[in-house]
Amino acid sequence: MRTLAWEAIDKVAMQKRVMVVTDLDGSLLDDAYSWAAALPALEMIQARGIPLLLNSSKTMAEMREFANVLQTMAPVIAENGGLLAVHEASGLLDRHNVQERFNEYLIQLNGLSRHVILAKAHALRMRDAYRFEGFADWTDAQVREHTGLSETMARYSRSRYVSEPIVWHDTPDRQQLFEAELAKHAIRVVQGGRFLHLMGQVDKGDGMQAAIRLYQHVQPDSEWCVIALGDSANDLAMLEAADIAVVIPHADGPHIQPQAAHVVHASAPASVGWNQALLDLLDQYK
Repeated sequence: MRTLAWEAIDKVAMQKRVMVVTDLDGSLLDDAYSWAAALPALEMIQARGIPLLLNSSKTMAEMREFANVLQTMAPVIAENGGLLAVHEASGLLDRHNVQERFNEYLIQLNGLSRHVILAKAHALRMRDAYRFEGFADWTDAQVREHTGLSETMARYSRSRYVSEPIVWHDTPDRQQLFEAELAKHAIRVVQGGRFLHLMGQVDKGDGMQAAIRLYQHVQPDSEWCVIALGDSANDLAMLEAADIAVVIPHADGPHIQPQAAHVVHASAPASVGWNQALLDLLDQYK
């Protein structure tokens, strides 16, 4: 890994079109789920017509709300890469080739269904008395207690296709055994910002690459410089697949270390660091 000063970013990349792909919790969003501190960078992105792709462990129902308020029609990558949603008015995907829809979005699903994941995980919990609980065990009110989400967003967060967030109450050794058992069924356990996420063999990098391919298909003469921003272990695949990886630090605890060609470390946590890092980068793309 190389940690680069701003002026050391590959000059070849400066000749390409820019695409921004971002995690939400702990990156664009602060602990209060606000992006207010990131408004200057968001306004610059919108003014320049730069695609802003949201890539999160959140559900499509949650992320549609964020996409609408942020006024982005770029693809949305939900549930840690297991779901790619494309706005039907974007022209990036032929609606006749997609079976799933979510309001104005066309949906592509990858990996295992949540039904299969829950069946395997809960069978192991019953058999071996693993101590954990997740969104499938909770009411909307309990999700609110664990997340601080509003009533509506808590309800949306339980509407899942391909993943299950859990809280682990057992020992680290038992967690390793649990993960090994799930791996036999092609189920991964990924550490997110607040929860462990049970999901199939896909990740945020897979979701991002699928979205990039859509742009390359409809704009074959364009070359893209992809700037990805994230803060947690489940962002590593996304960051390592980007041209420029921006690591958003945590106020406490270790920072992730992506093995990427161009790595920039933001100067502050969450939306404050997100904003400054993007302003500094985009200033080079005048």
